[in-house]
Amino acid sequence: RKLKKLFLFLILLFSFTIVNAKGAQAKKYNRIVSLTLNGDEMLFGLVSENRIAGLSGKINEDKEISNIVDKAKKFPKVESSEEVLISLEPDLIIVADWLSKKIGYLSELTGAKVYILKTANSYEEQKKLIRDLAILVEEKENGEKLIANMDNRLKALQNKIAKKYKGPKPRILMYTTFGSTSGKNTTFDDMVRLINGINVISEAGINKYQDISKEKIIELNPDIIIVPIAKKYDNVAKVSKLFFEDPSLKNVKAVKNKKVYFVQYKDITATSQYMIDNIENLAKVVYQFKE
Repeated sequence: RKLKKLFLFLILLFSFTIVNAKGAQAKKYNRIVSLTLNGDEMLFGLVSENRIAGLSGKINEDKEISNIVDKAKKFPKVESSEEVLISLEPDLIIVADWLSKKIGYLSELTGAKVYILKTANSYEEQKKLIRDLAILVEEKENGEKLIANMDNRLKALQNKIAKKYKGPKPRILMYTTFGSTSGKNTTFDDMVRLINGINVISEAGINKYQDISKEKIIELNPDIIIVPIAKKYDNVAKVSKLFFEDPSLKNVKAVKNKKVYFVQYKDITATSQYMIDNIENLAKVVYQFKE
C-alpha cells in the first residue's frame, strides 16, 4: 500500500513538472524579430532574451543612438536582408508604422504575424505602446513594471522641479544641425510640457517636424536652445560657432546667455521605455541640476 501511495505521488509529481515546464514555455511567440530600434529596445524590457530571434540592424550597436548597445551585440541583425529574416524563422515580426507598406509582403515571406509598432508622439502614447506590445507577447506584468518605473521617476522629477525652480517657465527651442525643429504633436513637445517648460515652436502654432529659418529663431527668441548631435557626424565646435559667432543671433536670449546646449541624439529622441531617461536628461540640461 505504501508503494502504491508512493507510486501515485511520483506520477502526480511528474505530471505537475511536465505541466509546469510546458506552461513556462507556452508563449504564443518565441522567435520574435524586430525591424525597428524602438522595438528592439522595448523587447529587452519585456521578454526573456531567448525569445528574441533577431534585431533590426547595426543601429542598435551605435552608442550615440541606441540604449541597448551591449545587449544587442549578441543577436543577428536583419538590416534589409530577406535571407537573414527567413533564416531566423520568426513567428512574430515587429515593424515601425513608417515601414507598414511591407506588412503583407513580410507575412507572405515568413508566415509570421506582423505587428505594426506606431511611432509615439507623446509620453502617454509611449506608455500605451509598451502596454499593447506587452499584452501581445504575453508579458503584461513586465509592461506594467516598465510603465510604473516611468511614472514614478516622472513624478519625482516634477516634484524636484517644483521645489528647486521658482522662475518663469523656460522657453525652449529644439534646433537640429539640419535646420529642423519639433513642434506640436511630437515627443519633444510633450517632454518640454512635462518638465514645465514652453516649446516656442508649439507656441507659434507650428506642427510636427519643420525646417525653420534663422530669422524665425530671432523672432521666437528662446531662453534655451537644445541641439541634438551625434559626435561622430557633427563637429560640436563647428556647430557651436554657427550660434556664437553669428552677429545676427547675438541678441537671442539663449545665445546671449550661453544657453545653447548640445545633447546626444539617444538622450533626447528615444521612443521606448527610455523616454523617461530623455525627460530626466532634458530637465537636467534646462534647469542645470547638478545631481
